[in-house]
Amino acid sequence: MRNTIKVLMCAILAFAFVGCTEGGEENNANRLATPNFTARAEGNQITVSWEEVAGAAYYEVALDPGSVEKTDKLIHRFDELQYNTEYKVSVRAIATDAANNSNVDVKKVTTDERIVPQYREFYPEYGAAPTAISNNGRWVVGGNDRNGYILDLTTDKMVELQGAEFYDVADDGTAVGSDHSENMDGDAAILVGDKVVKIDLSELASSYGMSCATGITPDGEYVVGWYWEYDESSYYSQQYGMVIPFCYDVIKNKVTVPEVGNRLYNDVAATAIKAVAPDRTLLGYEQTYNSLLSLVWTDEYTPFEYVHFEYDSAYNPVYGLGDTQNLFSQTGRYIYGKAVDYTNSQEIAAAFDRETQSLMTFAGGSVTAMSDNGVAFINDVPYYLGTTSYVVDVTKGEPYEWTELEEWLFDEHDVDIASFLPTTDTDSEDGLLLEGVITVAVSEDGRVIVGMTNTNQGWLTFVVDLDGAAQYEL
Repeated sequence: MRNTIKVLMCAILAFAFVGCTEGGEENNANRLATPNFTARAEGNQITVSWEEVAGAAYYEVALDPGSVEKTDKLIHRFDELQYNTEYKVSVRAIATDAANNSNVDVKKVTTDERIVPQYREFYPEYGAAPTAISNNGRWVVGGNDRNGYILDLTTDKMVELQGAEFYDVADDGTAVGSDHSENMDGDAAILVGDKVVKIDLSELASSYGMSCATGITPDGEYVVGWYWEYDESSYYSQQYGMVIPFCYDVIKNKVTVPEVGNRLYNDVAATAIKAVAPDRTLLGYEQTYNSLLSLVWTDEYTPFEYVHFEYDSAYNPVYGLGDTQNLFSQTGRYIYGKAVDYTNSQEIAAAFDRETQSLMTFAGGSVTAMSDNGVAFINDVPYYLGTTSYVVDVTKGEPYEWTELEEWLFDEHDVDIASFLPTTDTDSEDGLLLEGVITVAVSEDGRVIVGMTNTNQGWLTFVVDLDGAAQYEL
């Protein structure tokens, strides 16, 4: 009986408290009037306007999810929101005495659905060039001359960072690269939000110099890269040379060096990891004094194996897939970049299909991007800056048919980038310069393509969305 009375008394007190609180607010004769407001969406912006409230010192405009803004004006705009997203909006009039603040009404507003154009271009102020796109096609990162950027294609918002370069990005926007703010040569780092965080490699080496994070899995949980070891007598230097590969498990906050494989040559100068597939397969290269060979680790605990390497009876290199810039396609099916004909001292554009264990070679300088569905983008000269980007669909078999990027986009996807040709010789605010175009990266589904070209304004980053809306009627 005592417990029953106790529970009943608690309920009565709780009811009385709620009643006093709510009734006190409603019955406060000095409370400011609740603002009468409207909220409308336009694109990914929400504009809120309201009637003046007598006695208000200022107003608080709240967006949920989002922020609370203070203003003495009668209008406020929330910018750079997510498209096709419902937000809750409220306005409160603030009095000099907080007890007299107004009540609030809440209204729901949905931003517009994004109409993505087929073609977009961006001019990073600090001169960074694009380097990668996330598998889901949302994020683009760049880096050049100790400057970098991250670009969100859902809002077209680019954040530039001086003193950092980025080389890969996860589906959530976590980017990896190098931080040059303290070490001019660079320290391996991760961009989390707007903060660059260095990866601590001190447990692997006590005297390492420059380092770089080169790849990250789409889930953002696993990072790979390399570091320069100054101590040639160290354990890992004896295995890998002065440049040593590393793996970083973000969740465990643990750095490791992957298992070494059976060496073909003993004069190894450097070994690095360049890319990581979603299943944590690792791609790297081994550099000796007479060869440059691609390596694949099934995981960090399994010794590496060489990828498509031929040698003669004296073990001299004859032909092999190998370059410091070779990369994986999005899920790791293809290794693309360059092969080397050692007999003729010639570099050749190449792609290796890991499913069929077959090497494909092409005329041109190198394969600069490739999708998992077998579309290869090729630079036409054997050095970094080309003249025109070409496209080859390897699934159609040999003889391979080369198509200029502009022609391929128009014929295969009704995307007319020729409509964006500049009206002046070198510069245009909406003009892709076809001279010197290089395709850099492509999303996992092959629908978003990123490239670059050099202009008088610096590096231009262009983005082609094959599912986007045409800006010009074809």
